[in-house]
Amino acid sequence: MTYPYRYISSWPLPSYKFVPGKNIHPNRPGGHMHGSPELIAAPIDLNKPEENNFLRFSLDLYNHQFYWESHVYLEALWNSHKRIGPVADFLKGLIKLGAAGVKMNLGDHTEAREHLNRAKVLLESVQSAEGNNFLGFDLPALIVRIDSGAEHFTIKPSWK
Repeated sequence: MTYPYRYISSWPLPSYKFVPGKNIHPNRPGGHMHGSPELIAAPIDLNKPEENNFLRFSLDLYNHQFYWESHVYLEALWNSHKRIGPVADFLKGLIKLGAAGVKMNLGDHTEAREHLNRAKVLLESVQSAEGNNFLGFDLPALIVRIDSGAEHFTIKPSWK
């Protein structure tokens, strides 16, 4: 098995990883998302999160370091949850992890750390409200990875 694992291997990864100022913005002419409709996601079923294709593909994107692209799918999910509540906070935490990845690719480690710190606060709040395992994600382990200072780490739910 190649790693990072693909949750939806039938959905192709983009042709390039967007890094602001280094390549064309995906929504501009010539960009890998230009002309695509705005993404609209179905909310995550709390009893079957592994069935949500947007969540699965956002993990593929993040784990393969398509940070900006992962945020697009995560934001569609965040919007589907009306941006409030534990699921929305969890998704916003993942969005912040992607933002940190973009900042690391730009060499802005101070901004990256700020995004990582915000992600940690959000995930800790979900952990406090919902427990250690949320939607199949081990929140304490994810928080430890954030604290590790690693420039990149994969996000692995238990339902792989």
